[in-house]
Amino acid sequence: MLPGRQPSERDQTMRLTFLAPALLLIAVFIYWPLIYTFVLAFHQWNLTSSEMRFVGLTNFSGLLDSPIFDAALKNTAIYIVGSIPLKVLFPLFIALAIWVVSPRRGIVYKSAIFLPTLMSFVVVSLLWMWLLNPLVGIGNSVMAMLGLRLPPLLSSPDTALWTILAISAWKIMGFNMLLYLAGLASVNRDQIEAMRLDGAGDVALFRYLIWPTLSPTTFFVLIVTVIFSIQQVFTPIDILTHGGPSNSTTNLFYMVYQYAFQSFNIGYGAAGTVLIFAIIFVVTAVKMRILESRVHYQ
Repeated sequence: MLPGRQPSERDQTMRLTFLAPALLLIAVFIYWPLIYTFVLAFHQWNLTSSEMRFVGLTNFSGLLDSPIFDAALKNTAIYIVGSIPLKVLFPLFIALAIWVVSPRRGIVYKSAIFLPTLMSFVVVSLLWMWLLNPLVGIGNSVMAMLGLRLPPLLSSPDTALWTILAISAWKIMGFNMLLYLAGLASVNRDQIEAMRLDGAGDVALFRYLIWPTLSPTTFFVLIVTVIFSIQQVFTPIDILTHGGPSNSTTNLFYMVYQYAFQSFNIGYGAAGTVLIFAIIFVVTAVKMRILESRVHYQ
């Protein structure tokens, strides 16, 4: 279409024709399941039965009163809050450390740290299951050489959750590191030299130049971490602990899986999904309202 020419009815039709397949796929595989989940949340339905009965808010009240919900909600909050230093701040410091080394050595470090990101969560979970096995794991063998014994990290309620969180952070760390390195590529090194000549130290450089430049990247990493932190630990929970011991590692996402696909209580599972959607929406909206005004895009 030429500049300044108004789109004709034929142009509009062509645009809709090309967009129709993508819009249809989005509607069928995203919006319809979302809408149907809200419908199921107000019905009682066993996955093995064809009978569906409207029960109003009974699923929500029953879910809130269930003993597993309190543990799942508490653990979800720990997963989200604990992910911020491990998945947002720590990759930032790693990226800064790699950024100041020579390019050749930086490639080696980036490759080593990014390697876990290329592995599936199933492989990562099985790897750590083998490493942390208290009987035949390599971790216990190394500790035995030092005259020590590896504690049961995955079978103790005091350490299982933090072990799952650390494994998830190790898996994601390399990806977030590359995002920060991409942001650091836009830092003007001539401006760094000018600030150095004016007597600026490392802290001043980070505070007045590097941090404002990385604020959009940090904002993006923070929002994505909050949204996906619940989902990212699902596979380690399912493979390593099954939500135990004593519900110490389960979260809202795994609780939905337990109700929907282990107990076949679709109503509770759908109600839990709606609650997760509401929690993520509220937390993300609050973060965007508070933090977006502090982001420097230029």
